[in-house]
Amino acid sequence: MAYGYISSALMWSAFAAVLLTGAAQFASAESQNLETDDVWVVEGETATISCRVKNNDDSVIQLLNPNRQTIYFRDVRPLKDSRFQLVNFSENELRVSLTNVSLSDEGRYVCQLYTDPPQEAYADLTVLVPPGNPIMEAEEDVVTEGNETEMSCTTSSSKPPAKIRWLKGAQELQGVSHVEASYDSMYTVSSRVRVTVTKEDDGVAVRCVVEHPAIKDFTAQKILEVQYKPEVKISVEYPKGLTREGENLELTCRTRGKPQPQEVSWMKVDDDVPPHAVITGSELYIENLNKSFNGTYRCVAANSIGEAYDDYILYVYDAPTTPPPPSTAPPTTITTTPLPDTTQESVPSSDPALHDSRAGEGVQRSVDHAVIGGVVAVVMFAILCALIVLGRYFARHKGTYFTHEAKGADDAADADTAIINAEGGVTHSDDKKEYYI
Repeated sequence: MAYGYISSALMWSAFAAVLLTGAAQFASAESQNLETDDVWVVEGETATISCRVKNNDDSVIQLLNPNRQTIYFRDVRPLKDSRFQLVNFSENELRVSLTNVSLSDEGRYVCQLYTDPPQEAYADLTVLVPPGNPIMEAEEDVVTEGNETEMSCTTSSSKPPAKIRWLKGAQELQGVSHVEASYDSMYTVSSRVRVTVTKEDDGVAVRCVVEHPAIKDFTAQKILEVQYKPEVKISVEYPKGLTREGENLELTCRTRGKPQPQEVSWMKVDDDVPPHAVITGSELYIENLNKSFNGTYRCVAANSIGEAYDDYILYVYDAPTTPPPPSTAPPTTITTTPLPDTTQESVPSSDPALHDSRAGEGVQRSVDHAVIGGVVAVVMFAILCALIVLGRYFARHKGTYFTHEAKGADDAADADTAIINAEGGVTHSDDKKEYYI
């Protein structure tokens, strides 16, 4: 037990001596303004170590290697390593270069000023070893829309360890990294990332970016190949406006998918396609439309991933009314203001409501039977309302009316007696006389 106590005391005494020595050296360096800088250098390149003194009192400057061997004493090189070369020597600076730096050169170099006691300053030389080219691997080469895939990226033989970042296009991805150290203080770094893909990711690059202080950035990438089921849109080639009786209809089914759809078919929902309709691949053509063709027409496309469809609702209107022949009356000049052209091309969409032929625009404003019927109904309703209003008016203003019938005639047995009994019936016949001059 006594032996252990003595060993511990000696250890702490030695540690305290080292601390005191370091403090004394630091204080001396401060008093002499002895300065140097840490150096980072890439393996194989050149490092420069500078020992600088302010207010030098003609003391000698020398540079020692990590093994405390003198590299330069003033401007003389005792060490037989020709890679060390004098760059500058003066009473205030000793600057030395080291070419073709290797890992064995790494360590703490000592700038020493010969005073009593000597003062020292330390420059740590760190050798950087750039990583090797990144190796990128994918779990699968082709990914189906909606699935998840894993990618890995590995870079080896670097010092210090490299950092790996992931990018999908311009989007940063979160990966999981693992660092492994080798026996020679080199590092291998690997990183994995999982990505859920959509059809928009087809052709997008996923990049593995390796960051290290010895290099600018290393990059490896893989282009995503995503398979997805078809996209289907029906476009109306003709007509551009309302579909009317006697006209033709031409529809085109536009598809996109990966792989490209090989099967494109047409059908009529809840009915058969008209027998004289012509189907050529993705095109449907119907001549001489009539109202029996009304209904929903569907284009279906399929590939190895799945199938999709788009609908078009056909509604056939009456043919335009033929205008009456011109009369023999002399022509009359009529000034008209042209209406603005509202013709628009129908834009296909996957929404069935937007593929309805009843929603056409840009046709001529001809008289339709439905419009005439509506006008007649409005006129008849107005006349009926007027008659009702007049009837109520006369009913409210009905009064008592008096006639000039003779009094007492009500009790007479017959007409002759009534005339005789009437007051003033004939007795007043003399009241009105006519005179002729």
